[in-house]
Amino acid sequence: MNTSMTSATARAQTAVLATNKVLRNTYMLLSMTLLFSALTAGVSMALNLPHPGLLLTLGGYFGLLFLTTKFRDSALGLAFVFALTGFMGYTLGPILNAYLAMANGGQVVMTAMGATGAIFLGLSGYALTTRK
Repeated sequence: MNTSMTSATARAQTAVLATNKVLRNTYMLLSMTLLFSALTAGVSMALNLPHPGLLLTLGGYFGLLFLTTKFRDSALGLAFVFALTGFMGYTLGPILNAYLAMANGGQVVMTAMGATGAIFLGLSGYALTTRK
């Protein structure tokens, strides 16, 4: 048995396992933040909360994005990621309420949601099946 071939194969398998772990963790975090954003958007819609205004929205987005970047290597960065996506969901609630008040608003919102899901699923499949 060729030791160098076995060693190269073991290293390749280790690299694939590490890549799969990173992808799994990335998709897990993405799904949790997406669900949190959807939850806050739903609460914002149910409570019929007003839009916070342009300046507060921009300040919140850029401030939370800055904090997420600044603390990206700590557990606090994870909290800021959820704060950012939660704030995005909160600001999305009044927009969704405005669309749902239209005659075909439900159809517009569901079409957008379905298209987003299909595109994400397709791109995820592409990312998982292709290699460098």
